Amino acid sequence: MLTHKTKIYLAITVIFVAVILLVFGIINLLKENNSQNQEQTQVENKQDETFIPRHPLSGLPLDDSAFNCLPISIMIENAYDILPQKGLAQADIVYEALAEANITRLLAIYDSTKSADKIGPIRSARPYFMDWAEEYGGIYMHVGGSPQALNSLDNYDLIDVDQIGAGEVYFWRDQNIDAPHNVFTSNSNWLRAAEIRGGGEYYCKVGGIGMWNFKDVPNDYSSEGLNLAQEIKVDFSSDLYEVNWKLNQNLKGYQRWQSGDKYIYDNGEQVVVSNVIVQLADTKIIDDIGRRQIDTQSGGKVYVFNIYGVKQGQWKLDNGRTRFYDNEGKEIELVPGKSWIEIIPGEENISYQ
Repeated sequence: MLTHKTKIYLAITVIFVAVILLVFGIINLLKENNSQNQEQTQVENKQDETFIPRHPLSGLPLDDSAFNCLPISIMIENAYDILPQKGLAQADIVYEALAEANITRLLAIYDSTKSADKIGPIRSARPYFMDWAEEYGGIYMHVGGSPQALNSLDNYDLIDVDQIGAGEVYFWRDQNIDAPHNVFTSNSNWLRAAEIRGGGEYYCKVGGIGMWNFKDVPNDYSSEGLNLAQEIKVDFSSDLYEVNWKLNQNLKGYQRWQSGDKYIYDNGEQVVVSNVIVQLADTKIIDDIGRRQIDTQSGGKVYVFNIYGVKQGQWKLDNGRTRFYDNEGKEIELVPGKSWIEIIPGEENISYQ
């Protein structure tokens, strides 16, 4: 039987051992937390090193990570006899698709902070152009529209600014040009519309609006071993709407021709873009006038052309934003700068070499 003194010594020993274990436990816990904090700091530092604030439309690097803008989508005419249009050079993204008959029409996406004194001629809305505009939100400017477009405008999350009606104050007609090719607007008008009609909730910020997978061109870029297309032919309809994009290695982009002629901006410069994206989409004629229905939702084949080479894959609508994936399911890399999206009905409308 243990004596009273032995019991006391034993209790003291147990307490001493427990205190030592507790101290060692606290030390290990502090070391573990410190290690986790160091790892977290390293991860955060690595993220800070790799994060590049980019323009939400063009993907170009920005100095200001707090940059934001209001996306402005404008329907612009592309009839061969009105070229060149006004203000197209300021657009970051352009969609081109057939409207009626053999004529293509453009949807130009602008950053509201850009300056453009005259933009147009502005033409009427179509549902598929409205679908693409809704991917960006903000203001959608047009002159009337097809019955299908006008009947569905309320279903779109856009600030609708129609020249026919109360929105007329945001446009003007050039009396030296025949109607209906004489409606124009400007950046001061879209800013006025945003102020009066609202638009704060539509601002696109850095990293917002489902930015595409932009990758900066490295300083040691070389085209050796890359599958580059020297020329792309997009045949929309007649010879007047045959589009050719030709690679310019010095400019690191593609220059545009239409109907065999250089396609120029109103400043005299030839159109050059960083990315030519060709989407195949189911298309059908829906009335006697020749209006079309284009499927913007179901996805389909895509060709992406830039100085990283030719990529084939699929376009898909992900969370309200059209994205481009290669055949392995990886998002295709785009070059920061201007992008031009050609929407065609089938493989017979595209060739390249």
